[in-house]
Amino acid sequence: MPKDPTNVIVDSLTLRFVGKGEDGSDLHELRASHVAEVLQGLVGLASDFDKAGVFNDEGPANSEVLVRPAQEGSFLMEVVRVVQENWELAAAVGTGLGVPSLAQVIWWSTKSARAEVQNFDHLANGNVKVTWQDNSAEEIPVEAWDELQKRDRRRKKQLRQIMAPLSDSRVTSLDVASAPTAAEPDKELFVLSRPDYDAVKPDDDIDEKSDTVDIEAQMSAIDFDDSTRWRVKTKSGTRAATVEDKAFLARVAGGLAIRKGDIFKLKIRIDTTIKNGQKRTTWTVLRVEDHRRAAGDDD
Repeated sequence: MPKDPTNVIVDSLTLRFVGKGEDGSDLHELRASHVAEVLQGLVGLASDFDKAGVFNDEGPANSEVLVRPAQEGSFLMEVVRVVQENWELAAAVGTGLGVPSLAQVIWWSTKSARAEVQNFDHLANGNVKVTWQDNSAEEIPVEAWDELQKRDRRRKKQLRQIMAPLSDSRVTSLDVASAPTAAEPDKELFVLSRPDYDAVKPDDDIDEKSDTVDIEAQMSAIDFDDSTRWRVKTKSGTRAATVEDKAFLARVAGGLAIRKGDIFKLKIRIDTTIKNGQKRTTWTVLRVEDHRRAAGDDD
């Protein structure tokens, strides 16, 4: 049992920035602003894939990214992802077979940014087999595959931040290694270089953010055929929304009666994109947590 049940390490990786100083010696320092960007990018990337349920079959694991002190001898950054809630489940999931590591998420995200998809197939085991245009192929969990189809500009920004030191002429590459797990008994390493950094260059002046909130609402419009065309009514107004709660959608398809006055407690992700000064907000219902009939509605 962990010493601190509120803080369970479920994943770790190391980032090693390779290069030469002006005097020809091995690189042992980076610009502080670049290190700050690396950490911001890691936190954002991990948060998006956590909310998508990639790290936990039961949904978001509420994990947090921490940094350990660098080791002497090179500029080596060790990053750990910990779970602060449901630690017993997190510990089991973190060491279970098939659960992606943060390093794998970085690899898939970088790969999708620099290579187009040639073909993909949904497999019987629930994964997606992706064939890239360079004819390489790999299996990706469906939750990760779905997340890779979203927030393309924000993902590029996160990767750009993680690889920020590559903008320094002294830095030639970034080695990314994941710690051994039951799913990955052999510690894997891949290398990112300046072409990878160039591939995630932002196209426009875009700022993106995501917030998750709990809110009570009514379903003012229901689409049985298209989960992206629902509408929810809150105290602040009515908004179009995409419903991603598969269990709830199955209940609706099975005949769940929804009345106009029914109150739903929803967990909603609000994605806000500001492009060249223009603001766009989208709502996604991640989970329907409660459903009750409105007072006085006896029909």
